[in-house]
Amino acid sequence: MVLAAQQDRKKFSALYNKYFKEIFLFILKKTADETLAAELSSNTFMKAMVNLTKYRDMGFPFSSWLYRIASNEVYKYYRDNNKVQEVEINDRDAVTFLGELEIDDNTNHVNHLMKCLSEMKDDQSDLIEMRYFEKLSFNEIGEVLGITGNNAKIKVYRAIDKLKKLFHNK
Repeated sequence: MVLAAQQDRKKFSALYNKYFKEIFLFILKKTADETLAAELSSNTFMKAMVNLTKYRDMGFPFSSWLYRIASNEVYKYYRDNNKVQEVEINDRDAVTFLGELEIDDNTNHVNHLMKCLSEMKDDQSDLIEMRYFEKLSFNEIGEVLGITGNNAKIKVYRAIDKLKKLFHNK
């Protein structure tokens, strides 16, 4: 589909239809605003279509490239508007993540986890969000961030260590 769209822009609609919901939900979790998420999703796909000839298959899913564009759009919006980014995580995902951290999943722990995540630097909480809530592989995270999969893995584990320290020290 990507190759076909690179050769004929009219075929980009197939990529749009396949990935729009996924990218929209990714942005919605970062903005908690449907109108803004729709606008930033539109910007993401416009930039993807305009720059499609620059896309090179490096062994990662095409969606990784879209996630990188979407992340940049979200960061740009918050930076340009001097706003603080909030992350919306549902309780089920939080409970699953607490299990990964080997912590009981009671309501107090879920609330404490959310508080600790909000206190972390954006780049660290983004890593945790991509890995555990968006379910991206280390290679996909690396593609989104423009780093290797191994580097992404190291950064994720460092962020988890930081979160564990915050969680247990507060």
